[in-house]
Amino acid sequence: MHRARSAFSPTLWMLATSFIRYVLKINAGAVTLPFEIEGSFLRSLNCHGGRQRPQRLHDVGEGAAMAFAIQQESSTVRQGRNSTRSSSDCWPPRETAAKYTPGKRDVYFLGITIVIGGQYLGWNEGASAGLYSFLLAFLLIGSAYITLCCCLAEITGALPFAGGSYGLARCTLGFYPAFMIGCSETLEYTAYVSAAVVSLGELLTEAVPGLEPYRPLLWLLFYATALFIHIKGDRVFWLANLILGIASLSIFVLYCLGSLPYVSFSTYAVDSNLEFVDGFSGFMKALPLAAWFFVGVEALSLASDQVDQPKKIIPIAQVSCVVTLFVTGLAVLLVTVSLPPGLAALPSLLFPLESGFTLLFHFSRHTAIFLALPATYATAFGFMWCYGKLIVAMGKSRLLLPFVTWTTPTSQTPYAALLLGSACSYALCLIVYFVPSLTSNLFGVCMLSASTAYVGQCVGYISLKRNYRNIKSSEFRSPWGIAGAVYSMGVWLLTIVAIVAFQDKGLVDVLGFLLMISLLSLYYFGYARKRQTFSAEENRVMLVAHVTKFNANRVAVGRQKRHLKSGSDSQHTGGSDKAKKTLKDGVKTSKPATKR
Repeated sequence: MHRARSAFSPTLWMLATSFIRYVLKINAGAVTLPFEIEGSFLRSLNCHGGRQRPQRLHDVGEGAAMAFAIQQESSTVRQGRNSTRSSSDCWPPRETAAKYTPGKRDVYFLGITIVIGGQYLGWNEGASAGLYSFLLAFLLIGSAYITLCCCLAEITGALPFAGGSYGLARCTLGFYPAFMIGCSETLEYTAYVSAAVVSLGELLTEAVPGLEPYRPLLWLLFYATALFIHIKGDRVFWLANLILGIASLSIFVLYCLGSLPYVSFSTYAVDSNLEFVDGFSGFMKALPLAAWFFVGVEALSLASDQVDQPKKIIPIAQVSCVVTLFVTGLAVLLVTVSLPPGLAALPSLLFPLESGFTLLFHFSRHTAIFLALPATYATAFGFMWCYGKLIVAMGKSRLLLPFVTWTTPTSQTPYAALLLGSACSYALCLIVYFVPSLTSNLFGVCMLSASTAYVGQCVGYISLKRNYRNIKSSEFRSPWGIAGAVYSMGVWLLTIVAIVAFQDKGLVDVLGFLLMISLLSLYYFGYARKRQTFSAEENRVMLVAHVTKFNANRVAVGRQKRHLKSGSDSQHTGGSDKAKKTLKDGVKTSKPATKR
């Protein structure tokens, strides 16, 4: 039996390698597998007893990195789908990942769940810059999110990678920048959960002052209930997400429509002293706060491995969601500034929507606060899903410790990643509890992290549009193309400048962000760089993009060598070439250049 298997293995191996080459040829179009990759691929085979030894990307070039990726993909084909592998070695097959398959509606309301809490509270501090300054900031940030989401939707329509921005950045920026972008995105989600949980505690203690001493326990209660739903996973998670999304959006629509009889823009919003407060400085101070209306909507591509047709479902759901959020954000801004107590008092309110609810239902402001609880809970709940998905994806590329890839046996929920992210998030809450002055810095760190990740995503989109021709087959086409990505990137760079140079506690935000980046850099060069690899999901989705990048670099290097060679030849024959050019010019101008 052993001899039969040994005799059969070479034949199967040849078929597997031929199949991989054929797939690459089909997927890459005009892009062909370079000879250097094929040679490295065949030389790098290192199998023992029918099992593949883990390959790392430490101190290797692009060609060897591609060879490792191809080797892993080939080994997966060779071993077959029925081979016994641990959940940390391969991405769970989509058909067995969950019994419930979410659709467009589920993904759409997932985006609503993640973002909608930011339209209930937090944004009103930006009104201190003046009505028109903050309205301009909203339009600028909103248009940047729309163009960004259109770019991401086009990428997902061609490369539905469920690992966040780091997978794309690996193709376009390199391994270390990709790691830092992935960590920035994770830090964004973790910090935003902390900010939402702290806000949830403030709302509860404002409504019921007797709960003030138990604020850390209230936070812990949220993490316990949310983690239970997440770890249960499958239909339970998506049903809870749908309920939270519908409830939050319904209360929001009720507020906007029910407040219309009490709206008076000229009475409460128009004030000559509150149009452009502090000029450009006031505008830059309010600019990051406008992101409360949208932050998190970019994360919907993380659901690519949970839907049947990610190339179609994710782009439609994401673009529909960001357009909905733009409309609801503009509506709540215009309605709220047109209600009592007016624009001047709006920045000091904990819950800016309370005046509309008190006028509509005629109950106290403490009771009105309870209407903000579902959306605030939903936002923290949604961002928890984000960091769980991203942490496990990076873990499967061996960028993080192996235990983060542990999943539940039935629904494949990444419980270890959720527990790790929640522990870090709760630790941030405790830091804020013991140092209350740092409360406002949570959002600053969140937006610094988000803006960094957004810039990387815009650069990745531009690189793919120029170098990866298969993106033309995407199920969604951004109407703004590269120009939209450049515009969005400019807004995020401006947001970084606004946080660093124009915020009252901007230095604390920057120091906190740089401290995290420094620690993560030490971790990368001390641990992750030597162990990182390509996950099975990256092999399945992003491999062709890696090969395309390698071929583009190879062609560019070849052109540079030919240019240098031609320049060297022209130096050796420069005199004769110059004489020929002079002779030619002399004939045209009837000058006796040849007689010199």
